[in-house]
Amino acid sequence: MEFLIKIAPGIITAILGSYLAARWSMKKFYSKKWWDSKEHAYAEIIDALYDVIQYCEIKKEDYGQGNGYPLEKESEFSSNYTAAFWKIKRATDVGAFVISAEAQNVLENLRERPKLNWEDNPSWDIYEEDYEAHLNSLNKIVELAKKDLGAKNA
Repeated sequence: MEFLIKIAPGIITAILGSYLAARWSMKKFYSKKWWDSKEHAYAEIIDALYDVIQYCEIKKEDYGQGNGYPLEKESEFSSNYTAAFWKIKRATDVGAFVISAEAQNVLENLRERPKLNWEDNPSWDIYEEDYEAHLNSLNKIVELAKKDLGAKNA
């Protein structure tokens, strides 16, 4: 009995310490996985916004004259633009699961903004407006991503 009284505190301390260490490790692991998911989501949104901006920049400076890019390059820009459009749409629809509500609002405002009519405006004006809207959204998303991911000084 005296032997149990001497070793019981050590056993209880070891069990409690192991439990708390395991719990802390799991919490840290899940926190890191969640941070990775957020970082991936923001990176995809930022990349998609950049692809749209790049395409709009080329088109707004075209003025209907043809941009002089080879057909393959034009096709690449167009396919990047299309893929980016759908990534932004998906992020807008389901992004609040991973990204902040503020970032979700930026994407919703981008989608719901008034747009110029293709029948009443020249294409370069439409691309100029899209360029400005996406650039503004990109700047906001970058700031919100830094805040959400804890990279305030980056």
